[in-house]
Amino acid sequence: VLASVSSAGVIAPSAGLSFTGRSKYSSVPIGSVAYGSFGTNTTLVAGTIYWAEVFIPRNMTLTGVGVLNGATVGTDKWIFALYDSDGGAVVANSALAGVTSSGANAFQEIAFTGTYAAVGPARYWIALQSNGTTDTIRTVAASTFIDVLTTSATGAFGTLTSLTPPTTFTADKGPIGYVY
Repeated sequence: VLASVSSAGVIAPSAGLSFTGRSKYSSVPIGSVAYGSFGTNTTLVAGTIYWAEVFIPRNMTLTGVGVLNGATVGTDKWIFALYDSDGGAVVANSALAGVTSSGANAFQEIAFTGTYAAVGPARYWIALQSNGTTDTIRTVAASTFIDVLTTSATGAFGTLTSLTPPTTFTADKGPIGYVY
């Protein structure tokens, strides 16, 4: 037996098999584009969680999430998180006190409080929550990518609510980002 398939559709390789590949998997393809013009420069709502789907094709140990900042940074604090395919509760997150955003129109990586052993191939969800309404991130714009699901939900900063996985794409809700 080379692999088994769980009831959730996750393929798990048998002992002795390992797969290697990229060290980062993103919510949308990121190529040679000016980051300042990629997606939508979105002002966040304090406490709201923004989710975007990301596909991880292999088992890997994840350290955190990187998100493409918008044009305004340096004021608000952000929390990055990861949810598994089924949604529900968060499986990994950065410090709940948040980290101040930095690096306009650049990727900012924020580490989880501990590593997470992701099992692939599977769909996961990257998430971002802000404590303010000043700083911006780059989100997936309308009519740009048809193969990513996104959503958002209001909440209170520092509390990572459960995710009900969306079945549609909503423009300007999903962060452009990746797991690493």
